[in-house]
Amino acid sequence: MAEQKLFSMMHADRQVTDPMFIKKMLDLTETCTIALYDEPYPYIVPMNFGYDWEENLEIYLHCAAEGHRMSLIRENSWVACNINVFINRYGKEPYRNEKQDYRSVSVFGRLEIIEEEEERKNALNAICRQTGAPLLRRVPKNGNPVVLRLRADQITAKAQYPLSGISEIEMPL
Repeated sequence: MAEQKLFSMMHADRQVTDPMFIKKMLDLTETCTIALYDEPYPYIVPMNFGYDWEENLEIYLHCAAEGHRMSLIRENSWVACNINVFINRYGKEPYRNEKQDYRSVSVFGRLEIIEEEEERKNALNAICRQTGAPLLRRVPKNGNPVVLRLRADQITAKAQYPLSGISEIEMPL
């Protein structure tokens, strides 16, 4: 993984920096939330995602070619992306003396439109794998979705409590 800038974190003992741990956290869910620049407030939208992490983390997204979201992306492609899972254990047995549990990964970078057909198909198949949908043999022509890539400039990840091993990524109920 390329060197990354890390934000300071209040509970640094809960910070997750190992890429294998972060990948397992990403595998827990199929949705993310993207924050885009807008006025007077940020525009936040949930989306399905897929990812690839060979040398660097790349998040893949898709959406319609027209609309408010794409207008904002064309104006300013810097985004924040959050992928998280949260469990509320109130009324249930606590785990590690905790009544709630979470895993959260935030990715910061710039969105870019993927133009090349084979790259588009690979990105869409990453989304299919993440969501459990059947893989595509070709990019659909109906609606021809815009396929986006977020190359991570910065990554932060955190858990409710310090994780002692990769087996603790999955959250016990």
